[in-house]
Amino acid sequence: MRNDIGPRGGKSFAVIAGGLVWAWTVMAQAQPRPEGRSGLDLLDLATIRSGVRQGTEATIWAGDKRYRDTPQLKPHASMTIADIKGPAVITLLRVAKPPGLSAKLARGVVLEVYFDGAEEPAVRCPVADFFGDGCGGRTREFSTKFIEVVPSAWNAYFPMPFKTAAKIILRNDSDDQTFWSYYVVEWQALPQWKADLGYFHATWRRKGFWLTDESREEFLHVTGKGHVLGRQFSVATDAPQYTDFNFVMEGNNEVDVDGRPRALEYLGSEDSFTFSWGFQHPFVGQRAGMPYVDIAAIRTPEQKKTAGTRSRLSIYRFHDHMPIRFDKELRWLIDWKNETFGKQKGWVDYATVFYWYQDSPAGYRHEPLPPVRDRYLDILPEPGR
Repeated sequence: MRNDIGPRGGKSFAVIAGGLVWAWTVMAQAQPRPEGRSGLDLLDLATIRSGVRQGTEATIWAGDKRYRDTPQLKPHASMTIADIKGPAVITLLRVAKPPGLSAKLARGVVLEVYFDGAEEPAVRCPVADFFGDGCGGRTREFSTKFIEVVPSAWNAYFPMPFKTAAKIILRNDSDDQTFWSYYVVEWQALPQWKADLGYFHATWRRKGFWLTDESREEFLHVTGKGHVLGRQFSVATDAPQYTDFNFVMEGNNEVDVDGRPRALEYLGSEDSFTFSWGFQHPFVGQRAGMPYVDIAAIRTPEQKKTAGTRSRLSIYRFHDHMPIRFDKELRWLIDWKNETFGKQKGWVDYATVFYWYQDSPAGYRHEPLPPVRDRYLDILPEPGR
């Protein structure tokens, strides 16, 4: 078989190849750096820097001689686990998960984070839910870029930059249980504050409602400028007609941005978390996962004898590939009105956490947390019960 690339053909091929390489190089250099990246670029990991000030806060444990006098988080007490001067960025928040953690403590202990002396916290969440340990601390172990439930601990890697100060507080709202734990906060100083840096926010909300074929519920409304990074939902129902989250999953997730209705729309709740055909079985991934699924479809015959009509779910998704940006306001709604399943009515319970960045250190007024006795219930009771 003849090879057409001889001495002259080889030279032509080299010229063509060289031109292609040059063109690809120019195109690559012209491409903007992808937005939505979290943490360090791969080259940053290999870059040696001098004079970078780093540290840890809250490495406290009463079992250590140096911290023997450390107070434990007793009922109705609070503890400041970090008080850091800026400009800096928190890179890790770690809380040891107490052995035999009860649902009462999982949602009775509250995490609050304050930035730059603001009176309103940027973060206010029950501690377990903040780390994605939904349904009262029942999820399996899992790991993502931002949150982890690892053996006997919770970790969060959200970058939390601040200009002048950051304070992290844990508060125990329970009446009769002490939160025995260990905490670590890692941080790194910033050379200067940049005006385009956003302040990290997270909020928790729980509500029960009658889900019908006319339901349209709002789950987040933020005003200001920023972008949504992710969310974590705990969903519960005992309604027989909603076994395995039938119809519940069909709600269309609608994100209204700056007055533009349905700027983003997901036809089905499972699709909004990047899954399809319902919430089938536990799965954990870097951007989306269902670390706790308790539905009839995956129970053993023995489990079905005592489970009744219970359906429970803990699910998360992160949008770091494309944060959902807003300049004035953002609303997150779920709409069941356009489904074609006929008349529907059943009681459902949603406990939600949203994570986002905003241009103000106190850009959101959180809803008051319900009493602990309601906060940690497996499912909120129907009205009148």
